[in-house]
Amino acid sequence: MKKRIAVPALIVCLFISLFPVTVTAESIDVEVNKEAVLSGLFEADISTLREALDAGIVTSREITQYYLDRIEAYDQPYNCFITICADALQQADARDQERAEGKKIGPLHGIPIVVKDNIDVAGVHTTNGHKKQNSQIAKDNAESVQKLIDAGAVILAKANMSKDARSAYWSKSDAAGEVKNAYNPIYSPGGSSAGSAVSVSLNFAAASLGTDTNSSLRIPAALAGCFALRSTFDLISRDGVIKLNGLRDTVGAITRTASDLALMMDVLTGGQYNYLENRNKEIFKGLRLGIVKELTYATTLDSYRTEENIDNEVMAAFHRAVGELKALGAEVVKISFPNIYSLAGKATNQAGMEKIYDAYLSVLEKYDVSALIYPTYLSTPLKTGRDENGVFWNIFDDKQQVFINNCRTLSSCAKLPEITVPIGHHSGGPGIGLEIAAPRYSEQFLLDIAMAYSETYDYRVAPTGAPDDYKASSMGSLRNVLDDYYARLTEAQLLNRFEPKKGMFIAESPKVIMRALDAGCEPVSLLVERNHINAEAEEAIARCGDVPVYTAELDVLTQLTGFQLTRGMLCAMKRPRLRSLEEVLAGAR
Repeated sequence: MKKRIAVPALIVCLFISLFPVTVTAESIDVEVNKEAVLSGLFEADISTLREALDAGIVTSREITQYYLDRIEAYDQPYNCFITICADALQQADARDQERAEGKKIGPLHGIPIVVKDNIDVAGVHTTNGHKKQNSQIAKDNAESVQKLIDAGAVILAKANMSKDARSAYWSKSDAAGEVKNAYNPIYSPGGSSAGSAVSVSLNFAAASLGTDTNSSLRIPAALAGCFALRSTFDLISRDGVIKLNGLRDTVGAITRTASDLALMMDVLTGGQYNYLENRNKEIFKGLRLGIVKELTYATTLDSYRTEENIDNEVMAAFHRAVGELKALGAEVVKISFPNIYSLAGKATNQAGMEKIYDAYLSVLEKYDVSALIYPTYLSTPLKTGRDENGVFWNIFDDKQQVFINNCRTLSSCAKLPEITVPIGHHSGGPGIGLEIAAPRYSEQFLLDIAMAYSETYDYRVAPTGAPDDYKASSMGSLRNVLDDYYARLTEAQLLNRFEPKKGMFIAESPKVIMRALDAGCEPVSLLVERNHINAEAEEAIARCGDVPVYTAELDVLTQLTGFQLTRGMLCAMKRPRLRSLEEVLAGAR
């Protein structure tokens, strides 16, 4: 096996001397299909959006205008918003100017975010679901919003919600009416953060802020096919948020991917935990989880939790998810928490909350499990209004339909963190979620599970009611657009850096390296980003034969070599004699 050498400064200096040119910030024009980029924005995650912004293939103004155009075209009949921020494009322009000037760029720089309308945004109404009045215009940003802005976010809009954030069943405000489910408007989107959830699901924004008193982040997120995390109480500031219950209110994010949720949590906690950077990719090794029987199956402890009221499709999705957790390496067992309902009913003060939390910890210890799992909800998703057959569905008539909400029983009562992860869809359209509840301050643990699970079992589905308007020009995901751009940029850079006299050039990606090898070029030495050694990189390294391979972190390589690595590799190469680089590249095609 080829020996890889960690890069000390001296070796890097020797390596640099192999290159024939001093690299400067060259102006290289590479044509980009703008409609392919806009198609790539559909379902794009935050990290890839940031990469596209950094690469210069799209601007914050273009992303913001893209979301505004989608809102105008598709927000009816969903009613996701109470206010569209009048200065959204001006915010985006400011972010673009900052990037052009090389100013400090945060993890959300230029990324449009939606904020629930019980959270203050300076200069904008905070209605809390009531009719708009001038007295509601906020003077300052909520602390959570200020953290988003400090990280570079563009605040796009204020999301619709249930009035006073009081209903988990649906979201209807005096200000903007009733929010509809992202997958089928006849179904409820849940509450009270439905505008936040549905807007993200419909690709009206990259992510959103919501609040959760009992279940108001997780129920709407699950029904919208999204991720949400109710964090440990007081982990995220509630300053500038209209209070519903001072012992339970929390602020959190709703996202389309688990990694986006981790990134948003990084920002909302001030960057002190680095959830993405500290991720444990081996989270399922030795992991033991407990299915709470009282929250998963019929029980006499709750009159609504009967076999008749528990939906078969929800249970099928849950059991499939349990099998998938096992396939990933987790051990899953059934456990009993017999006093969970009685303790939850008494968790109306701090003492009661500590009692149920102590009981929760005792259950973990008794069954030797690290966390508890159960479906986000158990019953058939609620319908609202008149359906296609003319039947009127009353969301509050429990003789017509019942909703069994699992989110309000444990985490909000015990002040512990709980995450919802998409595990499928009901035949009517709404998403189905898996709840995972862990001890206080275990957000990293929950995010690690969500990221690892969803990377293998991805149940995120884009709603059909707000399609990709640029699909005809699609190159696939934004990742595909970037990869194509990098490949063509690399060729342009090779031509720009080529010195005919010395016959040396630099190849900057596995694909280009292998193309150059096919054309007869001779490798001299390799620099490889330590965390970028994937199968494609391994193949390129192997094909380079017995040449020195130096590995280091990306920032070290960039700093010491002066090269901005785009795909994790640099290779010093010699071209064949009597052949120009243009001929080499043409022959490799």
